[in-house]
Amino acid sequence: MNLTLEQHAALRQAAEHFKQAMEVRSGLNLRVAKRVTAILRVGMISMGVVVVIFLLLLFVLTSKITHMIDIIDTMNRQFTSMAEDMGAMRAVIVQMDQRMTALPVIVTEIGTMQESVASLNKHIHDIGGRMQGIDKSLANITSNVGNMTSTFRVMDGTVHGINWDVQRMARPMKLFNAIVPFR
Repeated sequence: MNLTLEQHAALRQAAEHFKQAMEVRSGLNLRVAKRVTAILRVGMISMGVVVVIFLLLLFVLTSKITHMIDIIDTMNRQFTSMAEDMGAMRAVIVQMDQRMTALPVIVTEIGTMQESVASLNKHIHDIGGRMQGIDKSLANITSNVGNMTSTFRVMDGTVHGINWDVQRMARPMKLFNAIVPFR
């Protein structure tokens, strides 16, 4: 193939432009490769930092979990004991309430005694006045015992609810304690 000088110069110029384009392309590829390498390095360093932080967090959690489990067990025992004590108190209050049912009869009898004693002398009259005070006090005691009974009934349900909540809160810790052998 015979080329003219112009064609030969144009061909040389095209080859020069191609060579320059390839050099520019090579430079761009090198720049992209450097950036990708820098991104990968930063990503690996970040991943390493996250892993170290996660391991530290895990260490702190496992070192404190046994203390938390002991505290929850103590709370559980205390609430169970408190619920048992509240049950005993409720039984005593119920017994007191049953024994207080005789108080209205006593109050009625005291009223009858007051009518009989009114016919006696001045000293017996003073005793009658005191009996009225006792009558009012007994009525107040009956009312107060009834209030105490209803209050303890409400507290009994609340304490049983707290006991149930503590039992429920302790389940994950007990499960975790069964899984983690650091105890």
